[in-house]
Amino acid sequence: MSDFTSKLTDLILEWFPVIFGFGVLVAFAVWFIRGIGQHRREKQRRIARSALEAQMKHFAYAKIMEGILPMARAAKYEGPLGQALEAAKLGVVTGGGTQMGKEDTTAWVGIDLALADLDGAVQFTRQRLHELGAPAGSVLEYRIGEQQMSVEIA
Repeated sequence: MSDFTSKLTDLILEWFPVIFGFGVLVAFAVWFIRGIGQHRREKQRRIARSALEAQMKHFAYAKIMEGILPMARAAKYEGPLGQALEAAKLGVVTGGGTQMGKEDTTAWVGIDLALADLDGAVQFTRQRLHELGAPAGSVLEYRIGEQQMSVEIA
């Protein structure tokens, strides 16, 4: 081994921990700064969603006759429906639930909604749930004054 190669190897071995440590520090700093940015964006979305939810005057409940688990319900119905309602400024998804059947099976699922109005928002919600694949027998329930209303989704 030549003298130059030996000195270069020694130099690399001597500085490797410092360079590696600096690389880890930079990676952590980038991860931390991105996390702060993501937290701020999520906080702004929550504030905007709360303001939109406060404008919604009508409670509705979608009873979907599909035996799927909560995570699947959220992915198939709640997320896409919520995004569509919020984008159209017609409502928000406020929750969801699962009705268990016999032998630990899912009988049907439900989605709680806050809607802006009972004309456009109800029709929009029915149409969107139909597009998302709500099966026959699924209904959208809401009230007009003291009268309980129920309309077929599919």
